[in-house]
Amino acid sequence: MKQLPIVAGMISALVGAPAMAHSINFDKVEVGYKRFSIDGSAAESYDTFTGVNLAASKRFENYYVEGRYYSVSESDNYSRQYGDYRSVKSSFELDISQFTFGLGYVHELDEVSLVDVSFHLGQVDLKSKLHVTDSYRTSEYQHSSSDSDDVTIYRLRGQYQTRVLENIELKAGLGYEKTDEEGSDSEPLFFVGAGYHFSDMFSVNAEYRDVDDYNTLDINFRYSF
Repeated sequence: MKQLPIVAGMISALVGAPAMAHSINFDKVEVGYKRFSIDGSAAESYDTFTGVNLAASKRFENYYVEGRYYSVSESDNYSRQYGDYRSVKSSFELDISQFTFGLGYVHELDEVSLVDVSFHLGQVDLKSKLHVTDSYRTSEYQHSSSDSDDVTIYRLRGQYQTRVLENIELKAGLGYEKTDEEGSDSEPLFFVGAGYHFSDMFSVNAEYRDVDDYNTLDINFRYSF
């Protein structure tokens, strides 16, 4: 996988970074912005979705539980005139939402860095709506339709996290995910993230994740307790 040298280099840089006397806190809630982008030819006419992202986790000794939810959407409006008497207008909306629940194991390397491995199980829901208005002279024809689908998702990941430069938190990780769709294969994923801590309780964090034919960007405000 072409991303492996990049991630390996980042992890090496993180391990060698100067440290501070604070540990990584898994007891937290997050809320923020999510961008979901489909790569290459798979995108067709819809390639970027935006919405909200929610997350919460709690640590119990060397284990932790985590829940994540996001909802993103994209819409498109189309209008075309045929001669002087006929016009067609359409609107299409696609919504994607995902909820996952995970269980992880934490191994602390020192006071400011650790690695963890976690397994996540969840569901992805897709909903679409189409509305068409066809006008000819004084007549008007309208048509509306909707569709929905859902799949189960499985994810296994490992990550390295550390605190550096007093207020900076960094992380990088690798993993695989798979859905229960017929013919679905396990897809490799990698992610990197950074956060700035205003205090022990409040911080802002960003994470970029790449999974085969799509990628996501999260920008969250975090409350640690």
